[in-house]
Amino acid sequence: MKSPQLLLLFATVAIFECTHAAVLPERLQLNICKKSEDDYQACLLQAFEKARPHFLNGVPELDFPGIDPLVINVTSVDRTLNELISIKAVLKNVRVTGLGGVVINDLKVDLKNMIGEIRLTVPHCEMSMEHDVSGQLLIVPLRNKGYFRGNFSNIQMYMRAQFKKYKQADVEYFTVDKFDTKFRVGDGVIKIIAKNPDLQFTADLITNFYNENPRLVMDSISPIYNEYSNQVIKQEINNYLARVPAAEFLPE
Repeated sequence: MKSPQLLLLFATVAIFECTHAAVLPERLQLNICKKSEDDYQACLLQAFEKARPHFLNGVPELDFPGIDPLVINVTSVDRTLNELISIKAVLKNVRVTGLGGVVINDLKVDLKNMIGEIRLTVPHCEMSMEHDVSGQLLIVPLRNKGYFRGNFSNIQMYMRAQFKKYKQADVEYFTVDKFDTKFRVGDGVIKIIAKNPDLQFTADLITNFYNENPRLVMDSISPIYNEYSNQVIKQEINNYLARVPAAEFLPE
């Protein structure tokens, strides 16, 4: 896909888990926020800033990879909205830099109903990858294998999650019951190089169409990457929650 949203969602998962992680190595344990905090939201914000350097570089004890650069070996998407918007893509050797500059714009926590909301901004990021894409993007057919580079700015991210508890072997765990996430990229410029030089014309067609109409392109495919990100982020968060008892994630 020719935009950064599907990749930024992995970084969003990392940021979200940073502020809620409970089973931490000793150097990070002081960042745990207790349920009894006078201002739980303020504690989370402070915890994020203190833990930020560690999560940028990765935390091996938690099997947590660094997010700047963010490296993804392979990911894929296969979705059709209508006859004008359909994308089937395999992305390999993805590398994203700039996510370390993420800014938390707003954070809301409702402990009684177990609901959390967060709004983030990434001022700028750069991305490179190998891609194999097919489908249709408005008036442009997507048929290309090659290499992609992009510079993107003012990336806005929003997540809202509602959690619930369940028991397993008499131990309570959290799981995400309802989840919603949305991404919006302010602007971007891309370059595509075809593996087969004879097909560079197609690569240039896609490149020029995007660069001349970035807002149109990104708004057109937004239902795809928002739906995809909802599924992937929810699953990733639940994978982490299932490892640790609820009392560890939210101590009294």
